[in-house]
Amino acid sequence: MRIVLDAGHGGYDSGAVGPGGVKEKDVTLAVVKLLSGLLGSAGGVELMLTRSSDDVPWPSDEVQDLDARVKLANDWGADFYMAVHCNSAADPSAHGVETYCYQFGGQGEIVARAIQAAMMEATGLTDRGVKAGNFKVLRDTRMPAALVEMAFISNPGEERLLNTADFQGRAARAIYDGLAKVFGFVPQDDGGVRIVVGSRVLAGIIINDSAYAPVRALAEALGRTVQWDAATRTVTIT
Repeated sequence: MRIVLDAGHGGYDSGAVGPGGVKEKDVTLAVVKLLSGLLGSAGGVELMLTRSSDDVPWPSDEVQDLDARVKLANDWGADFYMAVHCNSAADPSAHGVETYCYQFGGQGEIVARAIQAAMMEATGLTDRGVKAGNFKVLRDTRMPAALVEMAFISNPGEERLLNTADFQGRAARAIYDGLAKVFGFVPQDDGGVRIVVGSRVLAGIIINDSAYAPVRALAEALGRTVQWDAATRTVTIT
């Protein structure tokens, strides 16, 4: 399977800049590098990064920049396009995580929902939901695509989070987990296993000769409903 990882912005384009000076382009690149490490160890996955550093080969023009990213994916014949961004708003109190697909229906939405759910579990930030977005990298790529807005860099508190190695690692793992839930791959170097439930393939892990899978993914594969009570840290399966 061929996956394109697109770290938003870069080079001439800093992306949004937080009140403390943190640049979106630096955060997105850090997360994509971590994500590429996770995906790189998964069997059967080929990766292309639109950029692996702050040097970008395309002109300092937004339209040509986005055209180049789309062309890379289309020419390569990618199976999925994953864009990583930080959100920004004029209101510094805006907060939370949201994930986009081009339109509802199809694999783009399925992956976007899986990533949004994983980001909620990993970060504990406000769930702004899954939305349809008319972004070029979602609209003009010939393969299904998703774009995650990890948090608001314009919010002082979330800017600080985005700039930490801990949050970046959790975000990368959450994006990986969302992709893995849909596509059924696991890292080959961390005890990962495939758990087959009917037509679903879940990402699991072996610990002390026992197989473990995410509770929500396993329960939903079995047709159950899962509820999470953050106050009591209780998972209820019905």
